[in-house]
Amino acid sequence: MASSKAVGLNLTIKALTNESYPEYCLMSKVKHFRKASLQKILIKFKFTISNTFLYSQPVVKLRMLSPLLHLPEDLVTEILSTLPVKSLMRFKSVSKAWYALIRNPYFMTKHHTFAISDHNRNDYRRVILERCRATTTPRFSMHSNDTLELSGHVHLVPQLFSEDINPVFFFGSCNGIVCLVGIAPERFYGAPDPDRGWEIVLWNPATRESKRLPFVPRPPRFCPTFIDFGFGIDLNINDFKVVKIMYFDSLRHYQVEVYNLTTDSWRVIDASLNSAYFMKWPHFPSYLNGFYYWLICPERRDRGHRLLLSFDMSNEMFREIMLPDDTRSLVQHIAIINDSVAVIVPAYNAGILAYDIWVMNESTVESSWTKLFTIELPSLPLQFRDDGLIVLSGHHCDPDKECLVLFDPRTRELKNLPIYDDGSEMFQLVSYTESLVLVNGWRNVLEQQDTS
Repeated sequence: MASSKAVGLNLTIKALTNESYPEYCLMSKVKHFRKASLQKILIKFKFTISNTFLYSQPVVKLRMLSPLLHLPEDLVTEILSTLPVKSLMRFKSVSKAWYALIRNPYFMTKHHTFAISDHNRNDYRRVILERCRATTTPRFSMHSNDTLELSGHVHLVPQLFSEDINPVFFFGSCNGIVCLVGIAPERFYGAPDPDRGWEIVLWNPATRESKRLPFVPRPPRFCPTFIDFGFGIDLNINDFKVVKIMYFDSLRHYQVEVYNLTTDSWRVIDASLNSAYFMKWPHFPSYLNGFYYWLICPERRDRGHRLLLSFDMSNEMFREIMLPDDTRSLVQHIAIINDSVAVIVPAYNAGILAYDIWVMNESTVESSWTKLFTIELPSLPLQFRDDGLIVLSGHHCDPDKECLVLFDPRTRELKNLPIYDDGSEMFQLVSYTESLVLVNGWRNVLEQQDTS
């Protein structure tokens, strides 16, 4: 690590600056950096701050008054922790000290805390869109969080998955890591080892780092007939976990396996799940504050009565949660809305399909529910956003072509998005916050944190 007294700024940052600029000049291409905050931090170091514009983006120019002046290490940390992940990835090549700093668990946490703050959340939030058809390779693209403006395409198949994977399902994002599950239909349906038809990947879109989870070998003819997944973080040990719930029809029982990122391995847990449960395949990621949620029917023969099933990522125990009394037989999906667990209930208003949204309140011993709002449009939501808006798919902007729209449940306004269906496509969206979290080597990061 660098000296605790100071870190010299006698650097040419070729990764982020134009070589025509002076050597003693740190250019930070920060799209939405707050000048006032930076001035407050640097004023005692006698820097001059001048605003210029380069390619229509704000540029903060820090020019040293004296080549002998140095910045304290904590100030360098303060500045770097506010930069985008893409810039920090380039900065790792500046020096060994900066490389170690950017991979330091304290710095990762500081950067993530800055990114999820209310003022900066939208700047570090991104959206992944999947378009898939039954007969073609799924396509993926990256978009801005506010307007879903296209920022680029990514080829997750075959870069992260085998070429026969179609489709890919999003099981949520947590601290910048996205959990993706792909299925190869020909390897799953009617194959002697259908478990190999599933591929699970953890991916950090900001750093482009990924890990395909190991396959668990099973005895012949010991294959699940149903598989469901969950993804989140154990808040007690700061470890990412993937939950795999499998039903074996021949044995008429469930088996639950948990994957830990730190050990890169699976293990069977004693879940004692009722074999009579029927689990619905999720439509939305449903992880919140250390828990993952599924919608279940407690009796396979009676799928009209429904419950929520929660899984505690820390103690690895399941719990049943009652649904609103008037909706138990009607609840269609679970979602996370405004940091609350919510259920989506189809309803009819004057013969027109609509959707009631109920949110759970766990302030008491028994969970209570409150009706939040009604989506008076015959379109099942694709995504509930942090800003309260909802992404819908339908023919709202063109009667002859399906497109995506933003719906504001408070004002009931619709805003067309520049995303159209190219023909018989299925859309999926997932949001994530850019982070420096390592998919490979996470155990080493936590060990470093414990010893620091």
